[in-house]
Order: sequence, then structure tokens, then C-alpha cells
Amino acid sequence: MNRLLLFSIFATFCFFYCGYGVSLAADKDIAMQEIKEKKKLKFWSNIRFRYEMQDNHNAQYYGSNPAKGKEDDAFLLGRFRFGFHYHPNEIIHLSVGIQHSEVWDLALKEDDFYKSFFRHPNNPYEDSWEPFDTYIEIKNLWPFSIKAGRQLIYYGNMRVYGPGQWGNTGRWIWDAAKLHYPFKRGFLDAYYGQTMIHDPHHLSWKHRSGFKSVGFYGQFKLPENFLGIAIEPFSMTKTNNHDVYTGEDGQIGDLDSYYVGARIFKKDYKGFDFDVTYVKQEGDSASDDIDAYGYHCLLGYRFKQIRFKPRVSLEYTYASGDSDPTDGSLETFDGAFGARDKMMGRMNLFYWKNLKDAQINLDFKPMKNLSFTLGYHQFWLAEEEDAWYLNKKAYRDKTGNSGDEVGKEFDILGKWTIPKGIEIQFGYGHFWPDEFAKNKASDKEANWVFLQFLYKFSHGIL
Repeated sequence: MNRLLLFSIFATFCFFYCGYGVSLAADKDIAMQEIKEKKKLKFWSNIRFRYEMQDNHNAQYYGSNPAKGKEDDAFLLGRFRFGFHYHPNEIIHLSVGIQHSEVWDLALKEDDFYKSFFRHPNNPYEDSWEPFDTYIEIKNLWPFSIKAGRQLIYYGNMRVYGPGQWGNTGRWIWDAAKLHYPFKRGFLDAYYGQTMIHDPHHLSWKHRSGFKSVGFYGQFKLPENFLGIAIEPFSMTKTNNHDVYTGEDGQIGDLDSYYVGARIFKKDYKGFDFDVTYVKQEGDSASDDIDAYGYHCLLGYRFKQIRFKPRVSLEYTYASGDSDPTDGSLETFDGAFGARDKMMGRMNLFYWKNLKDAQINLDFKPMKNLSFTLGYHQFWLAEEEDAWYLNKKAYRDKTGNSGDEVGKEFDILGKWTIPKGIEIQFGYGHFWPDEFAKNKASDKEANWVFLQFLYKFSHGIL
């Protein structure tokens, strides 16, 4: 498995350095002037409240009489972030921030978020006064810049690396060191870090971290005679060495997973856009050999001549599943460090695991500061013998007799931006269960409603 990682690292560097040469970022003097014009000290804050109602589902179960929580739940989420950025000169950037997350009236209890693969709670709703965006960044350290500390790591469409900030505590927050190398048509990043575990009762720096990872991510934009298409190759590891994984033969061991892949996209060409991502995963999970893959394809078109500028897009997402739970080969793709909520239905019933998701979307803006997004999904299991990963223990039929059709989902979201940093979001989701969901969970339909208030503030004083 190490050969896959070494090859991907080698291929990434060859792509950037051998094929197209090395150059510094263009117009460096202009970038320096922009930095000088910024305030040296800037305070910022971010306050968010969201009210959610869940009918016939929760974060861990679908249907009536769930083993944990309630089938019908309504709760209020609050997240408070504040801090400052300090730029004493054009080279050094110091960021200090704090995050506090609260939830009121949630039926699920704190103990319900205990994660066996961390041997620790990891609460997506609540966490107390944690460092957030607290790092030091050294820029223009020719030809690199480096950022070290607590930070968000995200790239591209956030499908492979995404912070998952819809979640109240944030799905992926890193303690990491990241090296950034810009050049004329793109960049190359390298990092080493660990993901944060959200324990409401203990400061994260005082207990163990989540996953460890070393990785590379790059971007290269082709010349205009190639339509300006962008290519983003990447490779990374995802490890957990605390002997918390069980193989298909019952043996206990570590997770050592390796990824290599690429994203190819074009944002706008005569109204059309496309986005394709492919990821191959190998490695070991306890005594099992990992052999999995996932991909995503999108094609969209924006009708610029129509007043509301509607955009229609088609998407297909695939994540391989495990066809034989006894052969010692783990074929279930695990979607690395990507976001979840925007990718596979806004009701958060699915992960990028053992999944086929066909999707159609409509986006439009009836006013400059008001936008709507409508989405319709059809979900299947990639392998009938594998699980629906909303809850892999509760919703798996190893015989495959429950079928592969899980259900359909419709979502509508609106966003209204008000001057002075205020944003209002609202939305509704509805899920129709199909054969697998009816057999393993419930034949009842589910609903989700939310209303969110967000206020952002920043002010420079020096």
C-alpha cells in the first residue's frame, strides 16, 4: 500500500514540475501592496442560530421508535466565533480565534455521540470554548508560505477536503502545518496534521486527536486554447493507530488508508460548467485489505439571458460498497475528509459510502440578495450486502435480500442577504423511503425544516 502513496506523491510533483516548469506567482509586487493597505489589526465575530425540526428521523436513525433520541425532534443550535487577525508586516500573519457551540432541547444525549473508532465522544452539536483559526502564517518566504496551528483545510468543491461548517461544531477542524507553493497557473500544497475531536467537557488539546494525515493537493489551469480547464491532483493518508477497528475475521487493529485522485473542472464556458472527481482508496483496516473507490460527475448550464439567471445541473455520485462481508477485503469507500451536507441531500441521511446518488438541481436568483436552490435525489446502495451508513449496524442486510433502493429526497433552500453582515437561510426537505429503507428502517416518509440567522462582523483598528 505504501507504493501507492509514494507513486501518487511522485506523480503529483512530476505533474507540476516536469510537465510545465516552475514559476513564482505573478504580480508579486501587487500582492505585497494589497497586504500593506490592509489594517494591521482586525477583529471579527460570527454569530449563528439555527432552529431545526426533524420528523421521522434524527442524526443516527430513520423511522419510528429509534433506539436513541426521538423520531420527531425540534431543537435550537447556537454557534459563537470571535477573534482577531494581526499583520505586523507583509510577511507575518497571526490569527487567534475562539468557538463555542450550544444546542438546546435536542433529544439525543451526549453519550449517544460516543465514537468507538476514537474511544471518545465526538459531538456534532455541542462543544465548549475551543481554539478556532488559531495559527501563525509566514507569507512570501520565497518561494513558499507556511501556516501552522489550528485551521480549516478545504479545497475545490469540498468533496474530498471540506470543513463541513454546516455542522454546529464543524465536521473537520485541523491542528496542522501546511506548506503553500504558488506559481503562475496554480499552486501545490503539502500538509501534516491531525483532526480535532469535539468533546464538550474537555479542551481538545488535552486529549487525543482524531485521524492523522499527510497529504498533497495541487491545482493547474490549462491555457485558454484548452478552455482554461483546471486540474487538481491530490493524495493523502488517513490513519488511526489506536487498535479500534475490527476486521471481517474478528481481529482488532489499526486503520492505515491511502488515497490518490484528481478533480477536473471548468466553471463557465458559454453557460456550461462541469466538475469530475475520482478517488482511489487502498490500505488496511485491521486485518482487512482496503480496495475501494468513489467518483462524482456534474454537468450544469446557466440561462444567462433569462432574468433570474436559472442554472440547471445534473449530478451522479458513486461510492463503492463491500459485496462480501467475509472475504477479508474491505471494498466500502470512505470519503476522506470531505463535507457532507451539501453533497448527498440536505437532510444528512447519507455519507459518501456504499452509495449511488442521481441528482438534479435548479438554482435561481429572483433578486440580487435572494437566491433559491432546489434539489432532487434518488438513492441506491452500491452493494446490497453492505449498509446504509446513516447507521451501519442497524441498517445492513448481509444477505442482500432487502434490495438496494433506499429512497428519494427533495430539498429547497433559500438565502436572503441583508446589508451589514446579516444573512437569513431557510429550507425544507422531504424523504420518500424505498424498498431497503422500508425493510430495514421504516415505511414512513420524513420531513426536515430549518430557519437560520447569521451575523458576521469585522473591523480594523490599526
